[in-house]
Amino acid sequence: MPIGVRYLSTLIVACAPLLATSALGTESNDSLNDLSEPDGHTTLAVMDMRATTAWAINHFEWLEPDEEALETLVFTAGKGPMRLDFVMDNIVPPYCELRPDPETCDDPGIPVSWMEDVPQTICMDIPLVVKARHKDVLSKADQLCLQPETNLLFPTDWVGGNSWPQVHLHQTVTPGKIRYDGSTAIIDLAITDAIATRLAVLSEQGYGPARIGMSDTELRKAIGPRLDAFIAGDDESCTYLQRELDPFGLGYMILDGSLARVSLYGDEHDVATSLVRTSNGLSIGSTRDDVYAAFSGQKLIEEEHEYLGPTGKYITWWQDDAQTRGIRFEIDENGTVIAIHAGTDAITLIEGCA
Repeated sequence: MPIGVRYLSTLIVACAPLLATSALGTESNDSLNDLSEPDGHTTLAVMDMRATTAWAINHFEWLEPDEEALETLVFTAGKGPMRLDFVMDNIVPPYCELRPDPETCDDPGIPVSWMEDVPQTICMDIPLVVKARHKDVLSKADQLCLQPETNLLFPTDWVGGNSWPQVHLHQTVTPGKIRYDGSTAIIDLAITDAIATRLAVLSEQGYGPARIGMSDTELRKAIGPRLDAFIAGDDESCTYLQRELDPFGLGYMILDGSLARVSLYGDEHDVATSLVRTSNGLSIGSTRDDVYAAFSGQKLIEEEHEYLGPTGKYITWWQDDAQTRGIRFEIDENGTVIAIHAGTDAITLIEGCA
């Protein structure tokens, strides 16, 4: 791991309590310690509901279910607690907007928020390959529904009506055994814990309310109040801030009194980190080819990575020739994005503010 990544990783470990806790429910994350499989890994399913979910009168319909997530749900049903993470937009379009079947749809309908369904049932068609693998339990089912015993737990901002476009719900649930209602398989979910992380788009202009060029005071007012600050070595003109509501690997660099850079580092322990995307869809885990495809026709500067040698790369895009704003991607030996820096020419700083 490059020293720069190790440096921020050390900061992240030091502020482990920064996992976001602005959910309507318990703020404890202790129950996750009991979710390990025999090999030591946490039982986890991530369900990306953004732009793939519709409101279907009495439930939410996940139109593009992920096979891996379904496999995990079927495997874990009735076997104890697990982590079930949702990534979702606040507002969900009506079914007839995304699937305008003239035989059943007179008009698109009215969008609703997740808050308006009690409880928030989520149904999905079972892909044939998943049905075939689990024919012993799914053979007579065409659909799988997740039925929370209580509402999903959301950020307090959603209740007040002041929501970010998307949120990551880090849920601890105990799924019941699969039961049936006709051709529908149902897994009841007992939700015991929830942590909400608000997600925004990372760009050369900043992240959410944090805009490049803000003064230290303006930034703290915009993203506060729960912040941890770290001085970069002995350089008091350079400070890193981390915000409790942000993904674990996200940090803000204050240089000479103003926000100069927002950095995103890969963190295997925080799914939300890899869910943050740039305005052209790149994230931690994207590939070198993905970066070039996303910036097709635009100038990119590729350089050897300071710590990974010739197999590691920095790939930098500048908004203008004066290089006042840009985005830099750190690529590891396997061609995978492990860090993203967005902002001023501070994105080229390798270790701390040097």
